[in-house]
Amino acid sequence: MLRIHLFGGFQAFDDNGLLPLPTPGRVLALWAYLLLKRQHPIPRDYLAYTLWPDVTEEEARANLRRHLHLLRKQLPAPSAGTPWILTEHNTVQWNPEAPCWLDVALLDNFNPATASEAQWAEVIDCYRGDLLAGLYDDWVLAERAHLHQRYIQLLEQRVAQQRSRGEVQGAIAAARRLLTHDPLREEPYRYLMELYYWAGDRAAALREFENCKAMLRTELGAEPMPETLALRDSILKGEALPPFPRIVPAQAAQARLSLQDDLVATSNAQPPTSAARIEKPPGPRHLYRWLGAGLLLLLLTLLGLAASGLLPLNPTRQPVTTSISGPMAVQDTWLNGQIPDLPYDPNYSKDLYAIYPQVHLSYWNYPYDRVLIRFDLSSIPADASIKQAVFHLHLETFLNEVLTQPFPATVSAFRLLVPWEQDTATFNTPWSQPGLAADTDYQVQALGSDSLHGSDWLSIDVTEAVRHWLAHPDQNFGLLIMITSAPRGAHYWVDTSDYPLPDRRPHLDITYLP
Repeated sequence: MLRIHLFGGFQAFDDNGLLPLPTPGRVLALWAYLLLKRQHPIPRDYLAYTLWPDVTEEEARANLRRHLHLLRKQLPAPSAGTPWILTEHNTVQWNPEAPCWLDVALLDNFNPATASEAQWAEVIDCYRGDLLAGLYDDWVLAERAHLHQRYIQLLEQRVAQQRSRGEVQGAIAAARRLLTHDPLREEPYRYLMELYYWAGDRAAALREFENCKAMLRTELGAEPMPETLALRDSILKGEALPPFPRIVPAQAAQARLSLQDDLVATSNAQPPTSAARIEKPPGPRHLYRWLGAGLLLLLLTLLGLAASGLLPLNPTRQPVTTSISGPMAVQDTWLNGQIPDLPYDPNYSKDLYAIYPQVHLSYWNYPYDRVLIRFDLSSIPADASIKQAVFHLHLETFLNEVLTQPFPATVSAFRLLVPWEQDTATFNTPWSQPGLAADTDYQVQALGSDSLHGSDWLSIDVTEAVRHWLAHPDQNFGLLIMITSAPRGAHYWVDTSDYPLPDRRPHLDITYLP
C-alpha cells in the first residue's frame, strides 16, 4: 500500500520504506495534480494547459504523454488489475480504487461532528506544513491556501471542543499547533492566555501576552487589540474569567433521559380500580434490617478468608505500562549551530524546525548540533510509583563518499534544567551560552547512552528523570540529545514526533503502579 504525504513536501512510502521521488520535476507536479484532483477524470487538454501554460497546445499534449509514461515507469508495480492511473482517449485520473493512503484525503474527508479522539489525532498530525512545499505553480498556491484555511478551521474547532470538555492540556496543545500554522493572528495567543490562566499558571499566561506583543511589533508594526489588552489586565488583577464550560458526560445524560422516561411512564399509568388488590411494599425498617445482615455476613466472610491467607489484606497493585508518543504529547525541535539565532532555515523555508519530520545529529570531534525533546506526563497519575521509564529514538545513518561508515556512534541523553519552547528555542537562546552550558542549562551527567552501528533505535533508561518530573512537574524541561562519540563527520537523521509513520516516532515507555 502506498502512503503519500503532500503536506510539508512530497513524500511517498511503500511497505519497504521511503520511495525516491519521480524525475524530472514536472513528473512530480503531474503526480501531485492527479492526486489533488483524484475525485474526477481530468480532460487531457485542461491538464496539459495547466502544467505547461507557456507552450503551444501541441507541445503541451506531447509533454503530457511523455510525462505520463515517465510517471508510470517510476511508480511501484501496481496490484493485479488495479492500475495507479486510469487513462481514456480524452481524460486522465488517479485510480480512486488503488490501495493508497493520502494525507490530503484525510483532511478533505474529515468530519469533526462524528470524529473519534484517534481520528482527531490523525488529522491534526497529518498536516506537517504547507502543501507541496517548494512548488509555486498557480494551481498549487490556490490549493495550498484552501487546505491551509481548512486546517486552521479544524484546529479552531478542536480548541473549542476541548475547552468545552475542560481538557485544558489538550486545548493548550491544539492552540499551540494553531499558533504554529497561523502565527500572525492574535486569537491563538488569547486562547493560550486563557487556558494557562485557567490551569493556574498566570506566569505562562502573561508570557504568551508578551510573545504576542513582540510578534505584532516585529512582524506587523502593530500593537495588541483591545480584547487582548483587556484579557492581560484581567490576568494581572487576578480577576475571574468566564467559567470553564464543561460538557455533561454522555452517561449522565442517558441516565437523565431514562429517569425522564420512567417519570413519564409513571405519570401516564392508569390508577388501579377499587377491586384491584394493592400489595404494600416492605417498610424501610425491614429493608435496613436485611441490608445490615447481608453486610455483616460479607464482612465475616472476608475476615475469614484473610485469616486463612486466601485474601491478602493489602493486595499487590498491578503494574501499568503506557507509551507516550506523537506531536500532541511530545514537543521536540532541532538546534542548528549554523543558523544560531533562528528556529528555522531562511535559506530553505520559514517552516519551524519543530515540525520537521527528520532533523540532524552530527559529530566533528565534538557534538555539533542538538535535539531537544519533552514528553507530557499528564496522563500518569501524580501519586504513581514509577518502576521503569525507557526513552526510545530512531536514528538513520547518512552515508556519503567522504565517510562511508559513521559508526560506532555513542548518543547520550541529558536532563535539561531550564524551560524552552519548541517554536522559539534556537542554538543561542534561551541558554546561558550558545549551545547550552553544562550544569547550568543541562545536567552534565548523562542519564544514559546507547551505541549505534548503523540505522537503529536508541534506548535509554530515564527512570530517575521521570520520577523527578512526576514529583516536580514544573521542572519537566525534557531531554537534550547529542552524539558524544563517533568518527569525525558522522551524520545521522533523527526521526521526530512529526515523522509520518507513527511507529518511527520517539516514544517514552513508562511502567508504574497506580
